[in-house]
Formats: sequence, C-alpha cells, structure tokens
Amino acid sequence: MFFKLIKNIFCWNKLRFLKQTLLSFRKGPEEIALHRKQQFASSAEEILKRKSPYFLQGRMDIDPYSFWHNPEFIKEYGGFLPKAKISDKRNIVDTCSYDLVRRDMIILLLRTIIENKIKGEIAELGVYKGETAKLIHHYCPDRTLNLFDTFEGFSEKDVSKENDQIRNSESVNNFKDTSVDSILRFIDPQNSNVRVYQGYFPETVNKKLEQSIFSFVHLDADLFEPTKNGLEFFYPRVSSGGIILIHDYNAWPGCRKAVDEFFCLKKEFPVPMPDKSGSAIIVKL
Repeated sequence: MFFKLIKNIFCWNKLRFLKQTLLSFRKGPEEIALHRKQQFASSAEEILKRKSPYFLQGRMDIDPYSFWHNPEFIKEYGGFLPKAKISDKRNIVDTCSYDLVRRDMIILLLRTIIENKIKGEIAELGVYKGETAKLIHHYCPDRTLNLFDTFEGFSEKDVSKENDQIRNSESVNNFKDTSVDSILRFIDPQNSNVRVYQGYFPETVNKKLEQSIFSFVHLDADLFEPTKNGLEFFYPRVSSGGIILIHDYNAWPGCRKAVDEFFCLKKEFPVPMPDKSGSAIIVKL
C-alpha cells in the first residue's frame, strides 16, 4: 500500500511537470500567464530569503494562476468577474500582493454588490498609500469612490485617547509617509469618479455626502475613535444588502472595541475573515 502511494505521488508530479512543460511552448496569453507565474515564484523566493513576516498564501481555484483553475467553472459562474456583459471594463490590478486573501475578498465582495445591483457609491476611510483604493476603483470604475484620510498620519487627539482608554501605545507618527498627490498617481484614476477628502473625518463630510447612499464601505482607520466615527456616519447610509468591510478587526484593539460596541444592539453582526489582519464583514439588513 505504501509503495503504491509513493508511485501515485510520483506519477502525479510527473503529470504536473509535463503540463508545465507543454504550457511553456504556447504563445500569446498563455505564454504571458506562465511568465507571470514565474515572476510570482521568484517574488516568493525573495520574500523567503528576506524572512518576511508575511507568509506565502495559496491561490483560489478561480484564480487563473492556480494549478486547480477550471475554465469551465469560470465560464459558467464568472470567477472573480461578474457574469455576462457586466464584467466589461473591469480590471483586477496587481496590488495587495502581501495579502492575497484580502485582495480576493475585496474583489468578491465588490462582485457581490454588482451582481445583486446594490445601489450607492463606494467609500474608504483610511487610504494611506492607496493600495485598496486602486483595487476598488479599477474593478468598479463606474461607481463614485470617496476617499477619506488626513494623509498626515493619525490625529494626535485620537492617539492620546487610544493610549489613555485602551492602553494601545500607538504613535502619532504612524502612516505619515503619504500624500494626496502620491496616492492619485498610484491609483491612476480611469475617470472623474475618484474623489479625495483630506482632513479629519467626519469634519470633511459635506452636505452632498450627507444625502448620499453607499453600496460598499471600507473602514481601515485602525483606532477606536475614527472607526466609531466611520460606523456612525456610514451605517445609516448603507443600502440594504450593502457591505461594510472593516480591516484590522482581529489586529487592532481600538478597532475591535469600536465595532463590537457599535453592533452589540443591532441586528447585524461582524463576521470575521481570515486575511492577515482579520477583517470583519457586515451585510446591511
């Protein structure tokens, strides 16, 4: 039995090698895809050599780079993109490579919003260098994306309150290495649907935003006070079936406390996700 198992494993590895060899002789999109796989492998080796704190994650089966990728399933159900014509002009940019689970999760949540025709704009509170903002905009260029951040790091009053109440020794100097110009260059807007609001939230909210509805809200503010402010403003303005995604739910104590307190008496509840920093999803009822 043992030798039969070894034989099966050996044959399977041979078949995989044969498949990869045959793919290497193809031209066009297949050749490009193979080259990207090789680049990904090289990048993974570099991360391993640097002993990075990030671990190497596998690819979802709907990912074209996955060994288990099934084109027939994608043809039937759409994969990362919505089915039929509504998948036109949507692009999944190569970003968030340090956390593939988070990237894939955001794409699939956006796809859910699109396929269920949830009405409303998109918002992100806590932009930093624009990685997730770029991912969101290029996948949903047809929807208005509102971006809120100080672009100067944490507010001193928020950090002071965080340290006093939660004993979370964060620095006011964190996340200061960004700017509006740099994130716009990185996002590379495809149209005029990207709107930036610089300053302390919710002081940057105008009357038009107060009357807006939202289909998808991404909160990545880390600390208690800005997370609470984000929930208080966006929750009543999210459409039924809309999604609030909160990053760092299982990583930053202030964020966790704000979310749990806000939803403790509501019908909805946070559903933890297994990305690196433990995001949480809330679907508005």
